Amino acid sequence: MNLRARLTQEKGGNFSGGLYYWTQILFAYNSNHMEGSQLSESQTKQIFDSGTFFPDGSKPIKTDDILETLNHFKAFDYILVHVNESLTHDFVKHLHRLLKQNTSQEGSELFSTGEYKRFNNQIGSLNAAQTTSVEDVEKEMTTYFKKYKDIKDEGKSIAKFHYDFEKIHPFSDGNGRIGRLLLYKELLRIDGIPLVVRDENRAYYIRGLQEYETNQGYLIDTLLNEQDYYRELIERFN
Repeated sequence: MNLRARLTQEKGGNFSGGLYYWTQILFAYNSNHMEGSQLSESQTKQIFDSGTFFPDGSKPIKTDDILETLNHFKAFDYILVHVNESLTHDFVKHLHRLLKQNTSQEGSELFSTGEYKRFNNQIGSLNAAQTTSVEDVEKEMTTYFKKYKDIKDEGKSIAKFHYDFEKIHPFSDGNGRIGRLLLYKELLRIDGIPLVVRDENRAYYIRGLQEYETNQGYLIDTLLNEQDYYRELIERFN
């Protein structure tokens, strides 16, 4: 049984404690935490298990952190169900809408949930990297979809696929999470080994993106390391 079939079977059978179960928790916790979520991994697990969680000390939790955790679970299910579909404007916009539904950003013209950005943005603050202008996003995304119909399960191809999406930065917010979901989907589609970027490696990951133009090795090594970690996770549940 290939990985796609296995994850799908476990999802459909509500199989607790298996690879699908832990992928959902690992992916939602790390991807959201990298973007500022205050939920712990334990709380993320509690939300996946029951839709509730226990407060951890006196640390406040934003409503959006809870909603985006629930939404990430839905977004992962969406890429799993539609794994064989080609990437399109409608596909990535729907994925963004799933991630941001019912949050404080939904309905705001500033954030344009489920649509490409309406205002130019940049990556980072100090030495910020410029991204594709609002006027060019549609065209650049069309080129991106055509360019990556045939992603390969090897370091350079994986890194370039992910970097190019983040460089376009098509949405007002959530680009990192959407980009990482797309990378997982496309590797799963070609029967490669997917990956989840863990928050503990955030500094290496950010450096890889920031310095990609001058040194591709940082991002390649980081993503391959995360791929090795996920490969071990797969083997653990065999």
